[in-house]
Amino acid sequence: MTGPTKAKKPELPIAHQSPRRRVRRTGEEARRLILDAAEKRLATIGPEGIRLQDIAKDVGISHPAILHHFQSREGLVAALVDRTMRHLREALMNVIANGQSGNLDTGAMLDAVFSTLSDRGHARLLAWLTLTGRITQTPTEATNGDSSGREMLSELTDLVHDIAARHAIENGYPVPDKDDTRFFILLAAMSAFGEAIVGKQMYRAAGLGNDPLAAQTFRDRLKALLDPRVKK
Repeated sequence: MTGPTKAKKPELPIAHQSPRRRVRRTGEEARRLILDAAEKRLATIGPEGIRLQDIAKDVGISHPAILHHFQSREGLVAALVDRTMRHLREALMNVIANGQSGNLDTGAMLDAVFSTLSDRGHARLLAWLTLTGRITQTPTEATNGDSSGREMLSELTDLVHDIAARHAIENGYPVPDKDDTRFFILLAAMSAFGEAIVGKQMYRAAGLGNDPLAAQTFRDRLKALLDPRVKK
């Protein structure tokens, strides 16, 4: 006589596992994600962090996919500079459009310059491009080997001044002097460049140590010096 048979455990249904689908992205979306990853590496590591293989891993694509969109590392860098200048233009235009007078809101404009160039690491990239002679060309011209590029800061000065002048005329305010715009852009850019590259060392050298508020205090004092509404 055989013993009682053990009840079989009910078999669990086998889950249907569909093959992993590859994420399909538009060309524009893929370019944006690649530039986002490159910008993140730029902010945390610096220009040396812009390596195509590493960026491809960050995005979850292949190295050839980046080459498909940007042709080379130089092409990616050029597109990143294009994006930087476009963001800076948009930020400055928003400051002017939201202004309440014909004078440039130098404080808000300085914040825009520092935010774009220093805080996000772009100043280090632009400094590298300057030292290698690429900053005198627009990114598109540099990529195409065209040596007749315009100065980027001059282009930015013209853009900001034209918008400020048009805004002043439309609202019946005095047109700001172009040299004021030119030297403000130049001073703001040079300050952002300097802070991004040697800011921590300079703050320590000035006796501020590792004060976390040193950078903001410096910017606030610089804005006060540049603001034409502050009585000298």
